[in-house]
Amino acid sequence: MVVKVVKLGFLGLNTVNGDETARHFNETVGLPVAEDTKSGEIYFACGNDHHALSLHRGDRAGFRHVGLQIAGEGALNDALKTLQGDGIKGAIKSDVLPGLKSTIEISDPDGYPIYLYREMSSSTRPYQPVGVAPQKLGHLAMYVADAKKSEKFYTDILGFRWSDWILDVFVFMRCNVDHHAMNFLTAQKRGMFHVAWELDDVSRLIHACDLLARRKARILWGPGRHGPGHNIYVYHYDPDGNVIEFFTELDRMSQEELGYFDPRPYHRDNPQRPKVWQLGPDADIWGTPPPPEFRLA
Repeated sequence: MVVKVVKLGFLGLNTVNGDETARHFNETVGLPVAEDTKSGEIYFACGNDHHALSLHRGDRAGFRHVGLQIAGEGALNDALKTLQGDGIKGAIKSDVLPGLKSTIEISDPDGYPIYLYREMSSSTRPYQPVGVAPQKLGHLAMYVADAKKSEKFYTDILGFRWSDWILDVFVFMRCNVDHHAMNFLTAQKRGMFHVAWELDDVSRLIHACDLLARRKARILWGPGRHGPGHNIYVYHYDPDGNVIEFFTELDRMSQEELGYFDPRPYHRDNPQRPKVWQLGPDADIWGTPPPPEFRLA
């Protein structure tokens, strides 16, 4: 028995360029402000939940925490008991973040804080008609000491499944029909590799590129189409130096029991099953080669 994660819920980031970064996420990315505490914390919505992103003023920018929604209803005591039975230290906490009445706080093998929850209050402004305006928080990629160790933890403890590997250093993991919600890259550094926001379609991604150019936000990589996941992507830096991805057309596995992703004309394999990808032409279906920040070897 595992505690089953069903959704990547929210991301917390520390910021050193608070006002500038907040404007970027509000006006360029297009996330409505859900709550501004006026004490160094600001929360942004992207869909039904109270928030999908929060910014917290600090001395150093980057990853702060991640929230994962788990299956089930009611109090979290059963989930905590399951975690403790697997040797995971955790505790139920109340009102840790706006919109969350109850959550279990744990850490993964790299010490990254995770909030597990079942319910979050609804957002009053799910979307806004400005900026890129993504439809949801798509996935989070993290630098880790050992991607194989991370894959085992998220599989055995939190019910994820691996969708693809690149070599034996970069794993893509799913918790629902989406090809991936969490990625883990073996590296010397720690922290967030990138965070990705899903767009409605390719026309919105083109709009994103035009808007980034007008706002003088340099495009780091793309547009292109990845091999693992087959999503069309574009990456840029936010004012704090975090790598932000916009994407669309991500692979989905609608029927988990079949074991392959919903067929698409651009798939390399028929059917397209989870596999280990090699570096080279197939790692990206089309687009320019990755910049140094994205090279795995």
